Amino acid sequence: MSIFFIDSGVVWRLLDPLHPEREPCLSVARRCFSSKPDFLMGVNSVVIVEAMISLVKRSKILPSTASSIIHDGFLKAKSRVLVYNVTRNTLLEALRLQRENGEAEFPDCVIAATMKENNISTILTTNPEHFEAFSFVEKAIDPRFTTI
Repeated sequence: MSIFFIDSGVVWRLLDPLHPEREPCLSVARRCFSSKPDFLMGVNSVVIVEAMISLVKRSKILPSTASSIIHDGFLKAKSRVLVYNVTRNTLLEALRLQRENGEAEFPDCVIAATMKENNISTILTTNPEHFEAFSFVEKAIDPRFTTI
C-alpha cells in the first residue's frame, strides 16, 4: 500500500468545514478513507501542530473544537493515518537538509526528513515548490489543481 505524506496546508483545508478550498482536499482524503483505500496518509507532529494553528488562528475555530476536529476527523483513523515520530535524528537530518536547501523553511525540512527516513516519496501539499528541491521527493502534488 502506498503512503502519501500530507502537508499541513492540505490537512487544514480538509478539516476546516468552511474553507473555500476544502472540496479538492476532501476528495483526495476520501480515497484514503474508502473501504478499499488507494493509499494511506502519513503525517508527523509538525503537520498536526501547523494544522492546529491554522484552524485556530486562520479559521478562527476555538482550540477545543479544533482539537476535536483533528482527533475525530483525522487522527482517530489509526489504520489510515500513520503518525511518524520526530526524533533527534529526524531533526539532525532536517538541519542538514536546510543547510543544503537554504531557502527551505525549517518545518518543511522536518517533514522532508521524516519522509526520507520512512522511504516516502510522494507528498500532498499546497506548496509543491517547497518539496521539489529534495531529491528523494518524487512527487509533490497539490490536490487543489492535480488529480492523483
